[in-house]
Amino acid sequence: MTASGDAADANAGVCSLFLFLIYFPRATPSTPNPAKDADKQPNFRTAVIVVWVCVAHAFVTGIISIYFTLARSEALQSWANFLGILSTVLAAVQYFPQIWTTFVLKRVGSLSIPMMCIQTPGSFVWAASLASRLGTQGWSAWGVYVVTGCLQGTLLVMGVIYELRWKRNEKKELEERIDAANRGQAEREGRREAVDEQTPLIGPEEE
Repeated sequence: MTASGDAADANAGVCSLFLFLIYFPRATPSTPNPAKDADKQPNFRTAVIVVWVCVAHAFVTGIISIYFTLARSEALQSWANFLGILSTVLAAVQYFPQIWTTFVLKRVGSLSIPMMCIQTPGSFVWAASLASRLGTQGWSAWGVYVVTGCLQGTLLVMGVIYELRWKRNEKKELEERIDAANRGQAEREGRREAVDEQTPLIGPEEE
């Protein structure tokens, strides 16, 4: 991968970590039964541990990369291939739970379909750009984008199908409610008309 690509990925990773830590949900006094919810959801301490693990991983990877670059340049390509395979595995670990959750819920949830419409083709375009410059020897650099593009595409297709199905069911349910309300109103009006027709025009004579 090129130096500009590495710098862009590094900047994106740092920004993602900071945003993840800043916007991680914290328990507040207004949270109903926070002790019970804490057992079901990860707390802020878990988020801090995740951030430190990512920082340590980046630091160790950087040190090893510098070592191979300066002292073992002949093994640098093998190290790059290993990092490419590792990043592909981590990408799969990232997407498979989301794909499974979407499949179980049959809903998009907080996922953004327009964002995935941009990211999915963008992954393949970026992979094609790297492949044209690096060739087959750089498969570890652009292969991960092919895999992530496929996983994003799978999630996008599932999201579109479930969203259209949900809107169709919602529309059908609304139409059924409107029909039921109209039938109820028609029955009430029919009973009212029946009572009016059977009501005597002249009441009983008073003695």
